[in-house]
Amino acid sequence: MNKNDFGYEQVEKEEHYNKVQDVFNSVANEYDLMNDIMSFGLHRNWKKEFVDLLEINDEKETKILDLAGGTGDIAKRILKNHPHTSIEVIDKNFMMLKESNVKNNILKYGKVNLICGDGESIPLNDNSIDVITLSFGIRNMTDRLKCLEECYRVLKPEGTFLCMEFSMPENYTLRNIYDAWSFFVIPKLGKLITKSEDSYKYLVESIRTFPKPEEFVDILEKTNFKRTSIKQLSGNIVCIYKSRKI
Repeated sequence: MNKNDFGYEQVEKEEHYNKVQDVFNSVANEYDLMNDIMSFGLHRNWKKEFVDLLEINDEKETKILDLAGGTGDIAKRILKNHPHTSIEVIDKNFMMLKESNVKNNILKYGKVNLICGDGESIPLNDNSIDVITLSFGIRNMTDRLKCLEECYRVLKPEGTFLCMEFSMPENYTLRNIYDAWSFFVIPKLGKLITKSEDSYKYLVESIRTFPKPEEFVDILEKTNFKRTSIKQLSGNIVCIYKSRKI
């Protein structure tokens, strides 16, 4: 029987999909605010580092897929730096996509499409995308391997896959502080600000059940991604994985 981790709970795959949808439905309105509070604003630096790793030739149009694009903050950063790019922002949660235009006014930047779609069945043609960005979304996929296979399919040869995800601090002291903040403070903040303590309990637990960096690289290699590099940020709280389709 195939089951998925939903935080520390084991659930059926269909149930996992629906539970993740419920999480983001409940937090969408205050998602960006909670990110600021939970990370003490550090998520802005992480996202700047992430976008700065993109290799974009501004003399020609680059087609980008921002998968699990949520409230559009990554797409907005890319478009500010590279106004000649075109971006498909895909997220399976309609409420998050709605916030991308309500709060980030993402459609004003021109060459942006907002698509409510699934990362495990990406509604784009084979070999059609130059760059894929996936920021803090892979751990919420019901079938991560299928998602990565889909990313590989839609990328052009020599295309870049850039993925940012939470990890666990390697330093013992930092890890203890991080655990205390994660388990005892973040869910209570979620309850106060979004009225959903359970959603942030899940998000905290999902970080602990996500593969370690070297394990995630192995998964990337199983889907034929090559030349993967890892950039660690904030004591390994966040890792950026950069791979290519060869």
